[in-house]
Amino acid sequence: MTTHGAHDLLARMVACSSPSGDERALADAVQSWVAERGIDVVRIGDTVVARLAPEARPRVWLMSHLDTVPVGSGWTREPLRDVWDGDVLYGRGANDAKISAATMLTALFALAGKPLRGGVDVVLTACEETNNSGAAAAIAALGLPDACVCGEPTGLEVVSAQGGLSVLAATWRGKSCHAANAGQVEHSNALLLAARDMAGLDPVIGVGAPHARLGRTTVVATQLSAGERHNVVPDVANAVFDARLSPNTSADDVRSALASLLPHADVTIRSKRLLAFETADDHPIVRAALRAAGKSHSIASRTLSDLALLQGVPGVKCGPGLSARSHTPDEFVLRDEVDAGVAFYTAVAPAMLDALAASASAEASR
Repeated sequence: MTTHGAHDLLARMVACSSPSGDERALADAVQSWVAERGIDVVRIGDTVVARLAPEARPRVWLMSHLDTVPVGSGWTREPLRDVWDGDVLYGRGANDAKISAATMLTALFALAGKPLRGGVDVVLTACEETNNSGAAAAIAALGLPDACVCGEPTGLEVVSAQGGLSVLAATWRGKSCHAANAGQVEHSNALLLAARDMAGLDPVIGVGAPHARLGRTTVVATQLSAGERHNVVPDVANAVFDARLSPNTSADDVRSALASLLPHADVTIRSKRLLAFETADDHPIVRAALRAAGKSHSIASRTLSDLALLQGVPGVKCGPGLSARSHTPDEFVLRDEVDAGVAFYTAVAPAMLDALAASASAEASR
């Protein structure tokens, strides 16, 4: 298939609304596109998996996602339109990450029938922008791959270290009373307990030792609430913290740090499923990706992706488009970015299979 076919496929995908949790129409269209071309396709909820040599090992996943954030406001262009404006395609999800999905599918079709040293899956997940349930379902159904490229808009820079995310909560408990009686009865204002603790926090809290590539884990207070009525002294106050994890720091480390900084609060971990991810820069899989992308070294990124669920699998994050365009009005991609994406994914899948085969051979000869 020519890259012109990828341009048309991407335009069709962008025109099909797929906000996270409502991907069915796009999943149906992608499943039909794959099946019409004689490629094995598996449907797992609204996650679509296109497969070459389904029984072969090792397996490489080219993984991206079908869902988008909501369209939102501020657009000066039609956000769901299947027409290129010269060399530019505007639309919600064009950059994040339907360009990766369309170019991965085009690359897979280009690889069909060619000799490969294993199998290749294009895994296009649902709900990446919300709860990563599509990726979790694909892993549960298919098992883990032997290597992965996660398609996100990195400008085809090869990302081999990705930050994680944990959400924590702090709760202060006091004793309530009617506001009119506060001067006469025993009470403890949870709002003031929280304010006293929170007032001493730095705007950005660093936790743990610096990671060589991602720096320190950072923690930011993002929500604070207390009280439901003006005439009741609140007995509960709550705060929420966003922790961006480096690979050498855990959510438990963050909880311990916050507990020491908030002496009157009960600190708990609300979510810690999105772990930091890292593959060594000199790993054969990373080197294969660098060769395919024409890059000399990999980089690190604090943005999240489904790669967080593939702990223990050597992989990288790499795709056409630019992260700065994601989730913005007038999101767009360029024709030459589509062409570059097809070329990269067509090259990287067999390169990774070759690297896996070479590693297995070297291990067997020891």
